[in-house]
This record gives sequence, structure tokens and C-alpha cells, in this order.
Amino acid sequence: MNYIYTSLYTCITMKPFKIDAAIDTPEISFDPATNILAISGISHPENAKEFYEEVLDWLDELYEDIRVKKEQKITVDLNFKYINSSSYMYLREVMKKVANIKRNGVKVEVLWYYHEDDEDLLNEGMVLFELPDISLDYRCIPYN
Repeated sequence: MNYIYTSLYTCITMKPFKIDAAIDTPEISFDPATNILAISGISHPENAKEFYEEVLDWLDELYEDIRVKKEQKITVDLNFKYINSSSYMYLREVMKKVANIKRNGVKVEVLWYYHEDDEDLLNEGMVLFELPDISLDYRCIPYN
């Protein structure tokens, strides 16, 4: 578990969650001190479920931690160079958890970076954040 406890019910802090990028997996850097959740790079792991399972578990812990602390804002920073369909399915699960955090009173800012020539990636982000079970405010930011 990523909590440090002073008593049975009082949570002090969560540990950051970090996975370095590999050839087929993105870098993941979730920092509870700054409330920045960043995923960047290429995402087409051989087993997307296995890769994203740790991410989803950490977000469950973050949800519990935020309920105790009543944090004000989380920034989700997404910058994919490529994302395959199975990774996209798990990204949807990640964003559902973020949407649940928002529903509990936390302000959420989502930034979706995409190469200015990659309209497919732009559209994937727009569709994702507007899904009824997610429905998050977002900004799409092009780069070249």
C-alpha cells in the first residue's frame, strides 16, 4: 500500500507512482505532492491489462487519499505519440477514475497534447473526454 499511517484512520501522504518509458510503454509519473498525473510516450504494451492495472490501483488509493485531504485540483497531462486500441481501452478506465474524483468535488484539468499533424490522435482525445461516463473538461494542445 502507498500510504504512511500515523494512526489507523489518519493518512499523511501517498508515495509518487513512476514507471519509466520503454520501447512499447509510456512514461507514467503521478505525483501526489503536486497533484500532476502525467502519461507520455508510446503505448502499445504486449499486455495492456497488466501494464495499466498498477495505474488503476494507484488511482483508487489517490481517490481515498483525496477524500481525506479534500484536495482542490488535479492536473492530468497526457502526451501520447501513439496509443493502440487496447491501451486506449485502459486509458478510458483511467479517465473514469479521474472523473469519479471530479464528481467528489475535486477540480480536474485535463491537457491532451498531440502532434499538430495527427488529427486521429486529436479526435481520440476529444471523443474520450466527452464520453458520458467520463465527461471531463479538457484542452487539446498541438505541438510540432
